Amino acid sequence: MKCIRLSVVDFGMGYGLADRVLDWVVDRYDVDIVRRNADYVLHSCQGYEVLQHPGVRIFVTGENVQPDFNICDYAFGFSRFSFDDRYCRLPLYRLYKPMYERLLRPRPPVEDLLRDKTEFCAFVASSPADAPERQRIVELLNAYRRVDLGGRWMNNVGGPVPNKYAFQARHKFALAVENWSTPGYATEKIGDAFASGAVPIYWGDPDIAQDFNPEAFVNCHDFRSLEDAVACVREIDRDDARYRRMLAAPCFRGGQEPNHLREETFRAFLAHIFEQHPDQAFRRNRGRWGRKYERRLADAFHRPFAQIGRWIKTRQRRRRVAQQPYAWRPVMAGVSADTLLQCGSPQNCFRGPDA
Repeated sequence: MKCIRLSVVDFGMGYGLADRVLDWVVDRYDVDIVRRNADYVLHSCQGYEVLQHPGVRIFVTGENVQPDFNICDYAFGFSRFSFDDRYCRLPLYRLYKPMYERLLRPRPPVEDLLRDKTEFCAFVASSPADAPERQRIVELLNAYRRVDLGGRWMNNVGGPVPNKYAFQARHKFALAVENWSTPGYATEKIGDAFASGAVPIYWGDPDIAQDFNPEAFVNCHDFRSLEDAVACVREIDRDDARYRRMLAAPCFRGGQEPNHLREETFRAFLAHIFEQHPDQAFRRNRGRWGRKYERRLADAFHRPFAQIGRWIKTRQRRRRVAQQPYAWRPVMAGVSADTLLQCGSPQNCFRGPDA
């Protein structure tokens, strides 16, 4: 079994995200977690300690940020794009293993799901969202029927609920509203709603129907406004046959897990990295401009006084240049070879009127 010397940095207060990614490789490689001199570095977006590690860097995030490929060699992220062998899309819900396994199983019989449903709509959120759409959706639904809020945010059920799944299972609908709407950015919220046996009302990733079966949830992005989306929810709530069809519909199109979400996809991406010799696995620019880019970031976050000193020197250099009389500048764009021959030197071509 090949030994992988790996550092894990910039994951903030916990390493749960890193552990879930490493679950895809621990049965194939002997992973040795080290603090220094690692061949590979698994890092996230909670700092810049990664700049102190020269190894092959693999970025993974649970936040709505894009990977910086000037820093990392490979990345897992939310957006739907391709970048040679350097990128693999990994929505956050895919890392919640027990919940995701529920999504792969056939939906429970509709009658079993309906037996526990006594309320209209649930929403569990712990913190305020950046997007005002979250509160607007709650207000519009509340104008029709009560929305039970079981998290710390705007709680109206006597305190945070101990079990999110059990709480949402009692409701016909469960709100799944992201903190912000960005293409590709999808967290565990929609998966939790499906896994609890409720019909999700989703807002966030406008292309979420590429991942999930559009017949099984209310996608607010299918409507011109939130008011139109809530009007659709009212219609479904009053149409028992339509609601039953949505409860019975599989979470994924055709009841099949999409290829880009299969475990084999993520295992293959990581194996491609680790099967290479570390010297051959680098992809980021480690040349002059790549080093300069990293040095500036490192100074800003690890050596702020060095950054200030460099800024002062740059300002002084620019001031000296600005005080010089107009003369030759080392900019040759647009000067033909014939002009250079006539002038005799670049300096003569760029002399000012007082030269």
